[in-house]
Amino acid sequence: MTFAINPLVPELWCSDFEVSLEFYTNILGFKVAQQRGHDPHAYLTLHGAQIMLAHWQLDGTWVPWQPDHMDHPYGRGVNFQFMVPDVDKLYETVLSRGAKPLIAIYEADIWKTDCMDTRRQFLIMDPDGYVLRFATSVSNRAVTDTDRAKLDAQYSVGQSDQTPDR
Repeated sequence: MTFAINPLVPELWCSDFEVSLEFYTNILGFKVAQQRGHDPHAYLTLHGAQIMLAHWQLDGTWVPWQPDHMDHPYGRGVNFQFMVPDVDKLYETVLSRGAKPLIAIYEADIWKTDCMDTRRQFLIMDPDGYVLRFATSVSNRAVTDTDRAKLDAQYSVGQSDQTPDR
């Protein structure tokens, strides 16, 4: 059977490939879908989601898009959400394997255009600082006027357009 690559597959650069591979497979339960020999690069899957892990010498000879030295944590400014069938089971597995969540499991109502989706979720950082959010949708309901008012207040709808200082 041929391995089918998703249309979007984030490639996460890691400082220590073996440590990252261990974290993703043995702590979080990802499966290795593709890896060649000792190449420090692998495609990983979890419930249909795909990511790549990679570690190469950044000597500038083959990566024209690599801007400069990478500072740890690598994943600043992004988090990756993975929808899973049973977030509680995954959370208990993660804890039992000694990993510490960035944010413990909790429920949140998430606006999904046509409904409010109640999700149980937790966040964890990988060894290089990438933030991973694992969630399960537990219910959904119609969006109410109270929801709209809360979202408007939360995101300051109607406020003047202000650009933050840079």
